[in-house]
Amino acid sequence: MSTPYPLKSVTAPEDEFNARLALFDALKSAARDITLPLFTDGMQVQNKASGSDFDPVTNADVEGERRLRALITNTLADDSIEGEELPDITGCNDWLWTLDPIDGTRAFVAGVPVWSTLVALSYRGVPVIGMIDHPAMGQCFMGITHADQSEAWRLDDNGTKTVLSTRGRDALSNCTLGCTEPLAMLGPGELAAYNIIRRGCAFSRLGLDAFGYGLVASGRMDIIIEALLKPCDVRALMPVVHGAGGRITNWHGGSPVNGGRVVCVGDAGLLPELYTYLGRAMTP
Repeated sequence: MSTPYPLKSVTAPEDEFNARLALFDALKSAARDITLPLFTDGMQVQNKASGSDFDPVTNADVEGERRLRALITNTLADDSIEGEELPDITGCNDWLWTLDPIDGTRAFVAGVPVWSTLVALSYRGVPVIGMIDHPAMGQCFMGITHADQSEAWRLDDNGTKTVLSTRGRDALSNCTLGCTEPLAMLGPGELAAYNIIRRGCAFSRLGLDAFGYGLVASGRMDIIIEALLKPCDVRALMPVVHGAGGRITNWHGGSPVNGGRVVCVGDAGLLPELYTYLGRAMTP
C-alpha cells in the first residue's frame, strides 16, 4: 500500500524569502488590473487545441502573465520564471516563480467566478509560498511552508484575515469529494476509480477549479481528485493545502510538483484507502 511522500522542508535565507513574500500583494493587484475588467466587459478567446478539442486562451491570460513577469524581473532579475503562455526564463539562483494568471479559463470564459490567479514561489524545487487569488469573489488564499513556518490564511477584500485549518475525517462516508470535470479529465480506468470513491463519499461537487483546494484548506471540503494538471496548476496549491494541515500527492503517493494525476485531502489519514482505489485504475 502506498504512503504519502515525506514533505520536504527547505530553508532559504530569511531576507531573500521575505523580499519575495512582500511582492505577492503587488502581483495580486497587477493581475487583477488585467483580468477583472476583461472578465466583466468581455475578452478575446482563442482555441489552443486542434480538431474537436477546446483549450481556450484569452488576452487576459497572456497580458496577465506578461504583467506578472515584468514585476518579477524588474525587482528580482536573477529569479527563474515558468508560466503557461510564455517561454520560460532561466535565472541564476535557487528561486523559481510559477505563474498562471487565469486558472480555470473555461470558467472565466463562461462567466463563472471560480477562476483564479495562481502564483507559486519555489526554493530549490520545493514550493514555499502559494497564492490562489479569486478576484471575482473578492478573496485570496495564501500559504507558506518554509523552514519552521507552516501556515495558511484567506484574505477577503473587506480586510478580514482568516487562518485556515483542514478538518479531520475518519471515513470516506463522512467526506465531501470534488473534481472540476471528471468526464474531461479522466480516462475510462481513472473514471472507474473516481466513481468508486465518489459512491463511498457523502456527496460530491464539480466545476470548482482551484477554489476546491481552497475549500479543503478551509475545512469545508475533504477530497479533490483530478488529472491532466500542469505544474502551473498545482504548485501554488501545495503551500496553501499543506500550510493548513492537508496533503496533496500524486495518485501513487509521490510529489505532485510536476502535475499529472493529483489527490488532495484535508486529513492525510484518508490517503492509504484512496491510493488503493486509485491504484486499481492504472500502473504508476
